[in-house]
Amino acid sequence: MVASTNSSSAAAINLYVSSYENKITTLALSRGPSYKLDVASTTDSACNPGWLVIDSEARSLYCIGEGLGTSTQGALSTFRASGDGRLVRTSHGATPLGGCSGVFFSTEAGGLFLAIAHYQGSAISTWSLNHPTDNDVTKYKSYTPILLQTIDFVLARPGPNPIRQEKCHPHQVILDPTGKFISCPDLGADMVRTFAISQINGMLKECPAFGVTPGAGPRHAVFVSPPSSGEAPTADESVVLYVVFELTNTITSYKATYPPNGGCPTFKEIETSSTFGNNPIPIGAAAAEISVAGSDVMIISNRNSPLSFSSSSSGSGAVMSDSLSIFRLCRNGALRFIELYPAGGSFPRHFSVNKAGDLVAVGLQMSGRVVILRRDAENGQVLEPVAEMDGLGEVTCVVWDE
Repeated sequence: MVASTNSSSAAAINLYVSSYENKITTLALSRGPSYKLDVASTTDSACNPGWLVIDSEARSLYCIGEGLGTSTQGALSTFRASGDGRLVRTSHGATPLGGCSGVFFSTEAGGLFLAIAHYQGSAISTWSLNHPTDNDVTKYKSYTPILLQTIDFVLARPGPNPIRQEKCHPHQVILDPTGKFISCPDLGADMVRTFAISQINGMLKECPAFGVTPGAGPRHAVFVSPPSSGEAPTADESVVLYVVFELTNTITSYKATYPPNGGCPTFKEIETSSTFGNNPIPIGAAAAEISVAGSDVMIISNRNSPLSFSSSSSGSGAVMSDSLSIFRLCRNGALRFIELYPAGGSFPRHFSVNKAGDLVAVGLQMSGRVVILRRDAENGQVLEPVAEMDGLGEVTCVVWDE
């Protein structure tokens, strides 16, 4: 446990942590007079949970299971979340194999849906969260998800990395700033796919995909844009897609252009940088998560790349840890490297930033740990670790309940 003085005092904030040990752990973070993490509850899940999606307003947590090992299917489980962090399962069903990411989307007609990327299953599935006989939109997420669509992908030939690119591997689904398109980095096919969302029934229609450097392996991505009105951005409103590549440990920015009369967006490359900035890339490194903190700071996690960091907080002088890369976003879509900061352990597979932008929860898969890092929300600098919890199993995802 790491504690840090904090002048504010507030009720505990819950975080949900999934692990390959088929469990979801609820952690309660207290914020005054010092930070403290406690285990609030532990809930059995199923099929090797790889991703969590939380709807705090509806008090619903969606657990996406990969179904590793001998399983031929993944799983989607829903839970009702109480205020104290306890979870009660409300539904459980089979999905295509290898669910590893999910995102909510909605339609102008009022429908609410969930899209899932299936890494091992080489597919994207979509799920209706609506009840066909109930028009009360406040109840949409109280019902068992219903499979709407499965889109399968086939790779014509293996990529330059035959071990990791032997078939299509959709690794993430993200919603664009207009809420009308979903993009999906495909690590196996070396492309980023985009789909238009029918505003009537939520069905996805594939747009032209764009290819990336062969062997780069796109893993995750994030859109950065001006505040969205739900309409297509104008020519002078810069929307940038940042894609992190696992196999080359690089990040590339792409300018997104939306046709004024509708239609699919197009993407033009701006620049490519190493996820390690001006530092050498460690042998065996594997970039993982990417997120924007505030309006102009990018954070990327680097796995399997332990570096030695000086650490005044640990009192040991130096620590070995995988890293987080901190970048400043420039107006033209370029990135300016700020620093590498210790992630707090081994294999930071996932992390998430709280709404205030002053805390980062890092899920360290091989350390079985979650570490909370305090950061300066104004200048983007990571300041210190303030709390941690061990014994969580192989952590795959950590989300804030805010």
